[in-house]
Amino acid sequence: MEIAVCDDNKLFLLDIAEQLKTLSVKTDVYTFSDLDAFRFSINGGMRYDVVIMDIEWESKVAGMDTAAELYKVCPDTKVIFVTGSAERYSQRIFLQRSNLSGYLVKPVETELLLANLQKAADEIQDTEQPVLVLRQKGTTVSIPIREICFVESSGHTVNVHTDEETVTAYERLESIKRSLPPGFYHCHKSFIVNMSHIRRFQPNDILLKNGKRVPVSRSKYNETKTAYFRFAGQMF
Repeated sequence: MEIAVCDDNKLFLLDIAEQLKTLSVKTDVYTFSDLDAFRFSINGGMRYDVVIMDIEWESKVAGMDTAAELYKVCPDTKVIFVTGSAERYSQRIFLQRSNLSGYLVKPVETELLLANLQKAADEIQDTEQPVLVLRQKGTTVSIPIREICFVESSGHTVNVHTDEETVTAYERLESIKRSLPPGFYHCHKSFIVNMSHIRRFQPNDILLKNGKRVPVSRSKYNETKTAYFRFAGQMF
């Protein structure tokens, strides 16, 4: 678990980092005594599972503003606010959008800190997205299932297409089909389509939201269309 601790008190940062060593979950801890440095890390592509954020920075309520900025870039990152003025901020922490997971009062008790982080870890585990695991040239590749647009059979391999890439693996289409949830439909002998990526049906194929086309067997056209509208919760 990647954890960022943001506080302008460097002694507090050292104390929290020391306490985190006792956490049962494997962690990497990054400390920031400057919010601009924290923003730079986020804008540079760094992603944290949990951010422990001090609310007050040099007499300014900057922590809540930064948490709101973080939510726009990394909405899944859990935020635990920390403050030495509990009564002052206990109601204000809900005024801006953030993925608020906890609220701690200084001096922070180790038991409460670890309980908050364990709670965040459990929430992250519960919301982890299912993946399709493929074997590719001696390595294992995991693809988030919701990102898969369609799967195509090609000889002795399958091509798994997402918006960003195509992953080729030595698998059978039927084997892949058994690993996919009900939102996928076998619309052609060589193609399985993710119905959540469908934009519309055309006379001879399906147009996806990314502009790609997936063929539909003539014999399966009507049943695929019916399955899609049932999936979308509409009447056909």
